[in-house]
Amino acid sequence: MAYLFDESWRFAPGFRSPFIHNSDDEEARRLRDDLVAGYRGRALEEVFCGREMSCPSGTCYVVESEIPMSLDARNPDRAASALLGDLTLVRGIGEATRRRLEERGCRTIADLMGHPRYRRDAARLLDSITGGDTRDLVAEIERRRRRSDPLLLEASRCHAPEEFVFLDIETLGLFSRPIILIGLARVSGGSIAVRQYLSRSAEEEEAALASILPDLEAEGTALVTFNGRAFDVPYIRDRLARHGIPANLAVPHFDVLYFARRRWKGTLASCRLGALETGVLGLARADDVPSRMVPEFYETYRRTGSPGPLVPVVEHNRQDIVSLARLFALLRGDDGGCAAPCRGRSEWDGGKENIEKDPRDIETILPLYRALPEK
Repeated sequence: MAYLFDESWRFAPGFRSPFIHNSDDEEARRLRDDLVAGYRGRALEEVFCGREMSCPSGTCYVVESEIPMSLDARNPDRAASALLGDLTLVRGIGEATRRRLEERGCRTIADLMGHPRYRRDAARLLDSITGGDTRDLVAEIERRRRRSDPLLLEASRCHAPEEFVFLDIETLGLFSRPIILIGLARVSGGSIAVRQYLSRSAEEEEAALASILPDLEAEGTALVTFNGRAFDVPYIRDRLARHGIPANLAVPHFDVLYFARRRWKGTLASCRLGALETGVLGLARADDVPSRMVPEFYETYRRTGSPGPLVPVVEHNRQDIVSLARLFALLRGDDGGCAAPCRGRSEWDGGKENIEKDPRDIETILPLYRALPEK
């Protein structure tokens, strides 16, 4: 996972200046050199459990792994109840108007179907909610709210666990350099299956990009990333365009970084993925390669022919994806995320951000609004 420059270190309690990277870098380089020597003479295909994948664009190598994990089942009724109960999703309704409408008996978006001003926008939202159109719902919530709003996590319950694609990439730089590793994962049957598309040379990038598109473009897919809105997805779009590969990546996108900041900012010194692993998931990585040094490790592999330096790069990417999925499960309140309790409390812990669900049955809440005459 690559991060754009974040100035929060200047003010965060217990920050580490970026100039104190020297000792970490030297330790990483010693690890790199040990791996070069330890794996010298071995083929990459002997080291990683995977297979070569071929497509019209060429070949790349796919590393596959699987560990236990689960997400809660699809629950469109819970999602609909949460969304219907928030009148402020309708354009023109703020908090003051919401209170006035509720005093008049309008407690759900469905109740606005008889309102001359809000009927049309309410009908559009109801179509999206009843049809499970998560892409439209996510766009509408983000227009009215922030990208960290808990309603987005409720909307995610319109998706089955296997429809979520967890994505993370490793690159040779922050801008316009090849992607060397694309990690994808899906949760199904009580486990998370990770597939990592490795470019054994820069020439294999095109094949790796082409190979992930069936997952990203599949009907019903929802994308989950960590800082993917700012980095991973724009980077992939740029590299696809560089190779002239047409793609439609307009899928619902849940960026866990936004939700993590909303929940743990102020209780943790940092909301970087590594800090969340330690403070929230209770994990500590051993022999990890810093993201900023991934290009150096990859270039060492290319120069020496030893696959050793790729071992921590592939493991770094795999752990990023698994931690991303576990944080997503934790933020949704799922049972299968296997997360340790966070140190400290947050707004969500205190109940201030709990989504109120309408106790009535969904079939009772939703009127046959499509049969109503236009006004």
